[in-house]
Amino acid sequence: MTSAPTPGRIAAIREWLGFPVAVFLLSRVLLFVIAEQAPALLGRPRHVASPSVLPRGDVLAGVWNWSSPWFHFDTRWFVGVATQGYHWGSHGSANTNFLPAFPALIRLLRPLALDSAWLSSWLVANVALLAAMTVLYRWAQLRWEAPVAVRVVLLTISFPFAFFFSAPYAESLFLALSAGAFLLAEEDRWRGAASLAAIAGVTRPVGIALIVALALMALERHKVKAAGLVCAGIFPLLAFSAYLAIRFGRPLGFLVNHSGGWVRAQGGVFNVLGAQFHTYLSPFDRVDASLAVLFLASGVLAWRRIGRGYGAYVLLGVIIPLVHGLTGMERYVIVLFPAMAIWGTCGGKGRQALLFSVSLAGLLVATVMFAVGYALA
Repeated sequence: MTSAPTPGRIAAIREWLGFPVAVFLLSRVLLFVIAEQAPALLGRPRHVASPSVLPRGDVLAGVWNWSSPWFHFDTRWFVGVATQGYHWGSHGSANTNFLPAFPALIRLLRPLALDSAWLSSWLVANVALLAAMTVLYRWAQLRWEAPVAVRVVLLTISFPFAFFFSAPYAESLFLALSAGAFLLAEEDRWRGAASLAAIAGVTRPVGIALIVALALMALERHKVKAAGLVCAGIFPLLAFSAYLAIRFGRPLGFLVNHSGGWVRAQGGVFNVLGAQFHTYLSPFDRVDASLAVLFLASGVLAWRRIGRGYGAYVLLGVIIPLVHGLTGMERYVIVLFPAMAIWGTCGGKGRQALLFSVSLAGLLVATVMFAVGYALA
């Protein structure tokens, strides 16, 4: 028979949960209102590059102005995998690069979401974000004093492209898994860390970055067995690769480009680099390049200041997507929370307030643009 929680333990739980839950609720209310008002604030672009894909017949149609701004492009791919499974086809029609963890959760929770896969995808993303904020705050508390932990959460949730966390994409789930894995590793609970890393490996293509980073972190702490356990986290991805080989004869089908927006490497290095700035996302591809440089520099600082594992996570989180080019860098970098942690430890209160204000302003502008149909990633 377990004893009742002590008042001290209850207070600790409230302190751990109170701030991240409050930040989650306030930030979601703000972004949802901004997205609903986006057409009035900015107006729709002459050419809507990324229209809402939410069906008019879905249960969410009853709150169309509030829901439709969040359902763009990749959402239909995730929902398609959840409802119809995987299929192979010509360039632009195969969906095998959408890894199975996020669609599996959509399918699992669909009966609880009025049998709507679209609503389920939205709920999964936002519940995962709440979990991510809670775990991230706890992780930061283990490493720094409370003010820095607060800044880490605020800088992550206010990053200019953090609106993707509330869209039905896999980023919020990946952030929850990666932050949770590092938290468990810090607590020397390597089995749990390896399990979360294994799930992350079939959530986003950069899951391999998390596995390598945790293995390096374990070796740095002279825990060879833990490193081997973490490396075993690659097996779910290998199993998915085997499934693709058996089903479609394409073991590397998860690397396929699903859209013409991705620039394939052709010709010399300079030709490839130049082509990255002539995609359908132009001129936002300049933002992609800037983010890549910023996070590579932050990864070097993370390597030096908080550990090689964290630095490797950030560096590989940028380098791995660069194999396909700059496209989508906004979504890849928002999960690289050790970079935000580095920013949160730099400068005094004035500089931190300025950083947060500029970041939040960027988030509000980017949310409006995303809501009205600009293709930002």
